[in-house]
Amino acid sequence: MKKSYNLITNLSFGYTLKTTAERVEYMMKTLKIKEQTEFGKLCGASKNVVYQWLSGRIKSIDARYAFKIEDSTEFSARWIMLGEGKVKK
Repeated sequence: MKKSYNLITNLSFGYTLKTTAERVEYMMKTLKIKEQTEFGKLCGASKNVVYQWLSGRIKSIDARYAFKIEDSTEFSARWIMLGEGKVKK
């Protein structure tokens, strides 16, 4: 069964989330996801890939993952990948 995720807060920071790590951390917090494994299941990535996003070892999120997140949440794939545009679709 596909789990549906809803945003619980709006981006109300005085700055933009420029790095992949910042955006992933923000999405996990907003979606109330505490485990890297759960976030990985949401987008089809392994726990190791999620860890590398959070640690900054991987600097960008591939489109295949970003669009899976967009399909399951209100986050925009463009924002997920580039940090540009609207946070929500």
